[in-house]
Amino acid sequence: MGTELRVSLLGPVRAWRGDAELDLGSPQQRAVLAFLLLREGDVASAEEIVDALWEERAPGSALSVVRTYICRLRRVMSPAEVDDQVIRSLGGGYAIAAGTGSVDWDAFRRQVREAQAMRGQGNSAEAADLLRDTLRLWQGTPLGGAHGYYIEQERARLIKHRVAAQEEKLALDLDLGLHAEVSEELAAAVAAAPMHERLRELQMIALYRSGRQAEALSAFDEVRQLLATELGIDPGAGLRDVYVRILRADPGLAAPAPQPAPARATERPPAQVPALPPGFVGRDAELADIQDALSPAGWTPVVAITGLGGVGKTALAIKAAHTTRDRFPDGQVYADLGASSDRPVAPAAVLGSFLRSFGVPESRLPDGLEERAALWRTVLADRRVLILLDDASDADQVRHLLPAAPGCAAIVTTWRHLIDLSGVRWVRLDALPSTDALGMLIQLAGHRRVLEEQQAAVELVDLCSHQPLAVRVAADLLQARPHQTVRQVRLQLEDDLNRPAGTDDGCALIEAPLLLAQSRLGAQQATTFRLAALPDYGELTPESVAALLDVPRLQALRLLESLVDAHLLLAGPRGTYQYHRLVKAFARRQAWAHEGVEPCDAALSRLLRFYSERLTTAPALPMV
Repeated sequence: MGTELRVSLLGPVRAWRGDAELDLGSPQQRAVLAFLLLREGDVASAEEIVDALWEERAPGSALSVVRTYICRLRRVMSPAEVDDQVIRSLGGGYAIAAGTGSVDWDAFRRQVREAQAMRGQGNSAEAADLLRDTLRLWQGTPLGGAHGYYIEQERARLIKHRVAAQEEKLALDLDLGLHAEVSEELAAAVAAAPMHERLRELQMIALYRSGRQAEALSAFDEVRQLLATELGIDPGAGLRDVYVRILRADPGLAAPAPQPAPARATERPPAQVPALPPGFVGRDAELADIQDALSPAGWTPVVAITGLGGVGKTALAIKAAHTTRDRFPDGQVYADLGASSDRPVAPAAVLGSFLRSFGVPESRLPDGLEERAALWRTVLADRRVLILLDDASDADQVRHLLPAAPGCAAIVTTWRHLIDLSGVRWVRLDALPSTDALGMLIQLAGHRRVLEEQQAAVELVDLCSHQPLAVRVAADLLQARPHQTVRQVRLQLEDDLNRPAGTDDGCALIEAPLLLAQSRLGAQQATTFRLAALPDYGELTPESVAALLDVPRLQALRLLESLVDAHLLLAGPRGTYQYHRLVKAFARRQAWAHEGVEPCDAALSRLLRFYSERLTTAPALPMV
């Protein structure tokens, strides 16, 4: 989990480290944090903090209370595992350095400046879009949950900045001819600030341009009476000017001519899903389940495909994405999350890529994960987009990438069941049926080559345990060795797979996902995986494995079930378990290599003794 510090002031005063929210304590303690952040790096003495909290009504213990608040905030915001000290002691006072963590107030001001620069360059539409996104940073009344005289002053100042940004956005909308679209927003803004004259001006212009001249004039009368009653003043020059221009039907107040949208590189929706690998066969039932789950129905479906590496999770996900493309006309995005590599991809980096694919410029990308995720949800609103997240490591890597808007959907592939990812339709993949595995070999190696030696081809895909990756390797070997028969290739591959260490590149490719799966096991799981493959018989039971490992039956059962969860064992009927042939051969080789000869012999001896005792204690058959 990340350790990035995020603080929200544009709503309740809150803070997070990574995904964990911090307990900021009492309202006055939150006020101390807000006070230091709003000073933007300037040092504040303890006496200044006392004045900010209590003004002239400070209790005698105020200085001691402030130091206690500082101590508690430091403990919460700079835990032992984090190197940086958020609140620093400088020159007899306290300060939070500007740029510490991600603060939504800082992001708000930065984006407003960017929008103003865009407007100055004539990019009114982009400026309006940016201001619209910027205003979504607000989550209610600013500095909520914090108390104090200073806080009340700052709250009023922050609200003025919000109103100014909203005014600028609404003015841009009117310049773009969106008077009808902003009418409701203007009405709500005026209701919240009924004596704000600039908002009244914009409302009157919007009403006039919508053909509602009488309502526009009535709005002027309303604010004129309100100003006279409440403040004893007349409307300002700007408001009076709009009123006169409406009475005169000034042509300059008419709606601007519609402007064609500027050409954008992203007019064509992203289509990032890779090509389907050659030789894809079968999976009809699983594909139908995924297609059914992805049907938009007023919610946001997420399908997760899980299974052992090499079983074809990615191929099935790509197939499903291509067959449902018409349901997602606004685009399909793809990311390899890299769980099988040494360095899984950070969700913030994936969000940056996704946002850029929808035309968000680099300058507008927030730094923080939460802010990027919020912008991603905004981009997806009112769109129908499919998101394909391949090779996920855990729920934390996926959660921020998922859509929230109905009409969008996601497909996730992962090596394990992500139990803390709720609302997911799970599809568990195993090996192909034998006919599909043979069909895959035919497609990849050629009909004639395979059908001329059909029995040997069947034995070859059986050796591969019908695993798609292994079948692909077998097909590559057939094509690389046209001078050999199918039977010869099978015998060579079988010999290589049974060696203590494979000598063929194909064998290494087949074993790579098994080695990775083994590396993800705990020590006791890994020992169970290897030793349980030593006996020649096909089925395992909790009792036999308990004897093999010399552990209680319940512990053996838990270990077997954990190997089923890791896709290394199959659960059979009547409480039995078994390996795929390919997996068992690998596990057995690993047992001799990792456990050594003596532990393997001891395990087999315990198992032999277990079966001998069962035969000895079995009831005698009745005499006939």
